[in-house]
Amino acid sequence: MHDDQLAPEPRCEDFAFRLAIYEAGHALTARALGLKVLSVKMLPRPPILESDKVLRGNSLRALQEVLETRCIELFGGQIAEHDFCKSSTAFSGDVARIDELTRLIAGLEGKRSAEDIWFEAEDVALEIFGDDKYRNAVLPVAQFLHDEVEKGHNVIPGEQVDAFMDRVLGAPEKARGGLLGRLMSRA
Repeated sequence: MHDDQLAPEPRCEDFAFRLAIYEAGHALTARALGLKVLSVKMLPRPPILESDKVLRGNSLRALQEVLETRCIELFGGQIAEHDFCKSSTAFSGDVARIDELTRLIAGLEGKRSAEDIWFEAEDVALEIFGDDKYRNAVLPVAQFLHDEVEKGHNVIPGEQVDAFMDRVLGAPEKARGGLLGRLMSRA
């Protein structure tokens, strides 16, 4: 059965669990890109995933890579929420952030349009969740994050998130894996 025909995850009616799905999408996207999660802040608005997006070098290309990575991460939350809750309305502020970032990247680069960058970043994020390994990890990671909030932990240290993802996904792949590399090679 096609995903569009499946009913939404029933726990999406609970705002806290919807937030957990959304943040799981961000964390799993960061993981797929070879980034280390620093923390997940499960706060009402805006939720924040901090990962090790470090400016590697003193160049506009290094800055562009950080911004593109952020766009891909932002798409990850939207995709997870849409795929499992059948809408991505709860955290729609990411759309404005992605729009702003793609315009900045286009201005820095001067080659691709903001729309081209948007669709390329979205394609990378969709490719991540097209992999059953990551798609099947969304609900377990969301449940882990939700359980931590239920215990009173609104900020979950990255070491705990990464350790849980290690159990669900296995050891992390090499940093800056092929997905981001393919996007970067298009620039």
